[in-house]
Amino acid sequence: FQKKFLAFLVTHMYRAGLKKAKTVFFENSENARTFEKRKIVSPDRAFILSGAGVNTEFYGKQLYPDERGGVHFLFAGRIMKEKGADEFFKAAKNLKRKYGDRICFDLVGFFEDDYRDTVQELSKQGVLCYHGFKTDTRPFYAMSHCVVLPSYHEGMSNVLLEAAASARPLITSDIAGCREAVDNGKNGFLCRKGDAESLEECMEKFMALDRADRENMGLCGRQKMKAEFDKQRVIEQTVGAIGLGDLKRVMGSV
Repeated sequence: FQKKFLAFLVTHMYRAGLKKAKTVFFENSENARTFEKRKIVSPDRAFILSGAGVNTEFYGKQLYPDERGGVHFLFAGRIMKEKGADEFFKAAKNLKRKYGDRICFDLVGFFEDDYRDTVQELSKQGVLCYHGFKTDTRPFYAMSHCVVLPSYHEGMSNVLLEAAASARPLITSDIAGCREAVDNGKNGFLCRKGDAESLEECMEKFMALDRADRENMGLCGRQKMKAEFDKQRVIEQTVGAIGLGDLKRVMGSV
C-alpha cells in the first residue's frame, strides 16, 4: 500500500478475493482502517484480534536476572532495515561508549547479506554479541533485562508478545503492531519509528531505572499479556466471530 501502483493493483485484488468473506480478521486496528478507507472491507465485516496471541504457559514468567554482568538489551528477529537494525546498531554504539561493561547488546536471528559485515564488525569491536539464529528464543528472553524492537512495520509482533509474557520490559516503535503491546512508561517505552536518537533516549530512560523498577515493568507486561493477548482468549474471539456452525463446516471440509 505504500507504493502507488502496487496499492492500486493490490486493492482491486483484495476486493475481489474478499468479496464473499463473511468476516475478515485483522491483527491491529490501523490495518482494518486502511482496508475500510480503500473500500476493500466494510466495517461490519472487519474483526480485530490481539494478533495471533501468545501462549502464556509456554512463554512463562522468567526470573529477572541480576545485573553483575551488565544490563542486557536483546534484539530478536530478522536483522534487516525494516526491523530497525540501523537504529539499534547506532544506539548500541553510542551507549556502549558511554556505559562500557555496564551495558550489553545481544542479537538473535538471521541477517540479510547487507548486514553481514556490520554484524561481524560490531561483534569484533565488542559492541554486541551475536548468537545466531535460534528456534527457541526463551533462554534469550531469560537472560535479557529488556527486549528491543524498533521496527518500521508489523501486523502484531510475536517477539514483543513472547518477551512481555516472559516478564521482560519492552522498547519498541510507536507504530501499529508494536504499540499495542506497550503501555508507555508502565511495561516499556515507545520510540519514534526510524529515529535512532529517540531509541537511544528510551534506552537511557531504562538505564536510569533501578533494578526493582525494571523488574516491575516486566511483571506489568506479563499481566498485560495474560489479560489482553493470551492465546486462548484469541482462539475464543476467533471462534465467536466465525460462529459455531460456520466453524463446523470449515473443519468438516479440511
